[in-house]
Amino acid sequence: MSGVIVKLGIYGILRVVFLLKQDYTVLGEIIIIVSILTGLYGILNASVHRDFKKMLAYCTIENIGIIGIGIGLGLLGMGTGNSLLIVLGFAGALLHTLNHSLFKSLLFYGAGNVYQSTHTMDIEKLGGLVKRMPQTAFLFLIAALAICGLPPFNGFVSEFLIYNGMFAGLHGSDKALLSFIVFALFGLALIGGLAMLCFTKAFGTVFLGTGRHHLEHTPAEAEMGKLIPMYAVFMLIMAIGLLPKTFVIALSQPLSLFTHLTANNIPEGILSLTGTMSMIGLCSAIFLSLAGLIFLVRKRITSNQPKTVNVTWGCGYIVPTGKMQYTASSFIRAYRKLAEPLFSIHKIKKEIKGVFPKTGERETHPYDKAEEWFIDYPLLRLKKFFNRFTFLQNGNLQFYILYGMVFILLVLAIPFLFDYINSLIKFLNQV
Repeated sequence: MSGVIVKLGIYGILRVVFLLKQDYTVLGEIIIIVSILTGLYGILNASVHRDFKKMLAYCTIENIGIIGIGIGLGLLGMGTGNSLLIVLGFAGALLHTLNHSLFKSLLFYGAGNVYQSTHTMDIEKLGGLVKRMPQTAFLFLIAALAICGLPPFNGFVSEFLIYNGMFAGLHGSDKALLSFIVFALFGLALIGGLAMLCFTKAFGTVFLGTGRHHLEHTPAEAEMGKLIPMYAVFMLIMAIGLLPKTFVIALSQPLSLFTHLTANNIPEGILSLTGTMSMIGLCSAIFLSLAGLIFLVRKRITSNQPKTVNVTWGCGYIVPTGKMQYTASSFIRAYRKLAEPLFSIHKIKKEIKGVFPKTGERETHPYDKAEEWFIDYPLLRLKKFFNRFTFLQNGNLQFYILYGMVFILLVLAIPFLFDYINSLIKFLNQV
């Protein structure tokens, strides 16, 4: 659903564009404003939630906002006659649609493995899973880096196209449009920064450190049948990140619907951008390969040396516990304090006494204000309204028999009533 079904709205927007004969500049500005608000809303909620899958679901809202920004840039290009802006905007949006279906599927695969192994989606109860589930942790990390738009992964390519579309729109624009594009640039950068905060919190809390909660089931790596599709998605993510030119050329056919672009007349500026992205991706891949090589050499050198495994130094505490680690909530506490007016934060506090308290407890449970206002409150009012009629269902058999008799009488009486009304109408017409 997250990878494919939510894209139907994007498809609908692109189809409707051809039916509209309006000012594309105004439409582009409206879509960009809504998309930035959507992206910020999604990533703001994702950063504070402690439910693993709910966090990923809110990140889908954020990425749909990024796709919308690309569509808005393309419409601005159609309104101003800037062909480079059209191509970069729509190409970035279409490619990010594909990219999101890949890295978000990989993230949900990883979350599914974690759930099936631990039977919980509460981030605060997880920790240290990289030791038990190394392959899932590695693949989840790759997807997290990709969704944050870092090279050499596919998310970097599509966001790089959108960023360059914004920079292309800065040239030759009037002051109003220039200010608007700068605003969009700032919004996209803010979304990207919060995404890095969100997934640093998620990966660090779930996979690093030690366990924070006693789990009924000992976590274990998923079987190979579950890992094979994850590795297949990983290969596609790397292919787009390292060979962006191939995929941009493949986009020429859908892009030809918006411009006269074909695979044979792609502007040189776009090809140079793909060359730059390829070089950045290649350099990043070389850097990661060197880091991995150094790690393997170190492991080979130290493999025959004696090893001592011990607990991490507890900073002077003689009773170390997993609860001394940063939790997901404490990791983003400073951010949560700034954004707290935007959320409904439910806090649970119990008094803490002594150096080693046994009963102290402090929890924060964020809740979506939009869900509270537009879903929960109307449903509560509707429930109260229907509760006024509960006297009809009172459990008394005599009343239910009476309801049946009334229903039968109505079924018999209504046809006679209609016949009488029709006869009366005919009589009045004759008179």
